[in-house]
Amino acid sequence: MASALLLASMPVLGLGALAGCAWQPTILRVDPALTSKDLVGGKIAIMPVKFDDDKVGPQERSLMAAAFVRAVLQTREDIHLASSASHDRALQGALEEEAKFMRVYEEGGTEPARLAELTASLNARYFALSRLHYEQAVHGGGNMAGNTVQSTLSGRVSLVDTKSGAVVWEGEFVSTRSGVDTQVDPHPSMHALPFFSTFVRGWPNQP
Repeated sequence: MASALLLASMPVLGLGALAGCAWQPTILRVDPALTSKDLVGGKIAIMPVKFDDDKVGPQERSLMAAAFVRAVLQTREDIHLASSASHDRALQGALEEEAKFMRVYEEGGTEPARLAELTASLNARYFALSRLHYEQAVHGGGNMAGNTVQSTLSGRVSLVDTKSGAVVWEGEFVSTRSGVDTQVDPHPSMHALPFFSTFVRGWPNQP
């Protein structure tokens, strides 16, 4: 289970507003043999999130990872999360540790040596990989105080079976927010909890 330090770093947000939400990911791949029982019986390790733009800094990446952990804890209480002291530091934005765990994204996250190394340290049956893109567009008449900022977080979440290296579940989703702002800064974490909860609700569940 994720450490108390990691849990304490998460934003305190509820999912009440999402209870009736119809958001669903576009499911790209699902192994028909994957069941809810598999997910419950084998621990899942949330990997550090991967952005395709280096403008998203360590603090934002750590907030994103924390929201992914919270989404699992709040949406699927029956699923157990795997972690370790090194893994927790990686999710909290420690660059050296983060880089070590980010290697799992290389070659689709299925390279046997990397899987074996990480599996041994985490004792996880599945890795949850998230590859994300974030962008903002500013609309207005040139007056910063009146600009409308539209932000979009899009991405793909994959579950990798550490025993085989196969991607057993994969989905993608796009979240867009609009509002009035005076700054154009990368804050994808504003989308994070409902974004990741959408994916978690798409994982196999008991009928």
